Amino acid sequence: MADPEWRQGRYLVEGANPRRGLAVARMGAHITYLSDAALHRKFGRKFQDRTNPTFSFDADFEVESYLRHQGITFVERFDANSYLYLTRAMDYFDLAADYDGVLANAFKGTPTRFCVISFTSDWLFPTTDSRAIVHALNAGLARVSFAEIVTDKGHDAFLLEEPELSAIVRGFLDSAGAARGLAPKG
Repeated sequence: MADPEWRQGRYLVEGANPRRGLAVARMGAHITYLSDAALHRKFGRKFQDRTNPTFSFDADFEVESYLRHQGITFVERFDANSYLYLTRAMDYFDLAADYDGVLANAFKGTPTRFCVISFTSDWLFPTTDSRAIVHALNAGLARVSFAEIVTDKGHDAFLLEEPELSAIVRGFLDSAGAARGLAPKG
């Protein structure tokens, strides 16, 4: 919204595009998708296409180049107002509010089986939040299983090759299929 091209959200009708603002927003958000350990493992303090610092405002470090790339490619496939509305919807979402402030009430009587999985290095959805959901599911007498995967891959661990995640999801789905009389695949 600080990008002058945002134009109070009327950028399309005014023939503008807040590309720089959206790119910066994506760069800032992208840092939270990786853990500190994952960032250090992937980038460390390595320079981008040079052996010595330039002491300029160019992208000296690989991590800077990576984040800039993430910002630039994001604006090609995402709309600034859509990004604002989605992030705002996430900020306002409060399932418990619809149930007198008691999250467990949201799950009472549900026939759904739940599998809650968390990653120890996820800053966006920390294990403490996942455990609170599991406690609410238990209090609402819902069927729930919980797994915490120890990894330093951060929030993006669910997108990466994580054998433990695959095994947990496969086991959960096979179990759900067996409960319905379906044979596991593969």
